[in-house]
Parts: sequence; structure tokens; C-alpha cells
Amino acid sequence: MLELVAELMPQAIGLAASPLPLIAVLLMVLSPNGRGRSIGFAMGRVLGVLATVIAVAALSELVTQGSGGSRIGAVIRLVFGVALVFLALTKIRSRPRGSAEPKTPGWMQALDDMPPAKALRTGFLVTVINPKELIFGLAAGVVIGSSTLPPGVLAAAVLIYTAIATITVVVPVVAYLFLGARVRGVLEPVRTWLVRYYNIIIAAVLAIIGVVMIGKGLAGF
Repeated sequence: MLELVAELMPQAIGLAASPLPLIAVLLMVLSPNGRGRSIGFAMGRVLGVLATVIAVAALSELVTQGSGGSRIGAVIRLVFGVALVFLALTKIRSRPRGSAEPKTPGWMQALDDMPPAKALRTGFLVTVINPKELIFGLAAGVVIGSSTLPPGVLAAAVLIYTAIATITVVVPVVAYLFLGARVRGVLEPVRTWLVRYYNIIIAAVLAIIGVVMIGKGLAGF
């Protein structure tokens, strides 16, 4: 199991380090009456990570069954790795130049007035539709689906992966629930920094994880 969890770490860390969901949940926490919507968004994030990895794992198990399964898994890892590196290059080229302010997505501007149910849906959709987020989930699903470990061990690995992948979204919400307005002084500078350097951060994360996956894919041949 430890080997499986170790193989899932790049994907889990990639999701955890993704700035966009963290910026979104910080905006909710820092907004007036943000308790309900921040909880909803965090729950949607967790459900999105779980749904993606379980669905892809089930599909990957079917695809990689029989002879040549490990080779297919290596090809999939290689493809995902190349895609991540390509996305990293795209993000670094689209970063704001000089003192230009980064463009805020339209859905993020509506977070302040978002009801909890819609926040939950947004957290889910940000995870399963955003290509940069989805690739990490797809890669993790392939790793789990191609494993021959018992179902109970796989389930435990999925839970560990989900906990690590969502920790950066869940922890600010939990801190806000227990500490209230006292966390705002800490979270506001974090949000400002993440918004400013969003493109650079996501490009670095995508590039590192992409290179790791390319290496794992090549090692499978």
C-alpha cells in the first residue's frame, strides 16, 4: 500500500498546490457570512476529487486488463505527463507582464453572494471540468485502476489521496470555523499573493508533476 500511496503523491500534491480552488475558498472565508458557502465549496471539492478518481480507476481497470496492461498504463502516464508540461508552458506564457493585474475569472467574482448549495456545485465542477485539475485526477485514477492490490487497500489509498489533495481547501475552512475572524489577518495576504502569482505557481506545479509522470511512463516500457 505504501508504494501505491507514494505513486499517488505527485497527483495529490498537484491538486493540493493548485491555487485556483484555494483562492476561491479564501474569497468565501473572507467574505461577509462566508461560513456556509465556504463549507459548501470544500465539500464540493472533496466530492469532485473522489468522483473523478473512482470513475477513472474503474475505467482504467477495464482498459488495462489482460496482457499489455502495464504498457497501456505507461502510455497513459506518458500522455498525461506531456499534457501537463504543455499546460505549464501555456500558463507561463499567459502570465501578466510587469505590473499588470491578473484577470479574475467571472465565476470567482460572484463568490461573495453565492448560496451554499451553489458553492458546493462550484467546488465540484472546478475539480471535474477544469482541465488542469482534471488531469491530476485522471492520472491518479489510472494509477489506482492499474493496481492489483485488494479492494480494501485501494479504498484506503483513495481516501488518503483525497485527504492530501483537498487539504489546502479544507484546512482554511476548518480554521475559520474554529477561530472565526481571527484567521482573516493571516489568510488575506495569502489570497493576495496567490492571485498575483497564480500563473507562475500553477505552471511550476504542472511542470514538476508532468516531468515526474513522463519519467514514470518511460520507465514502464
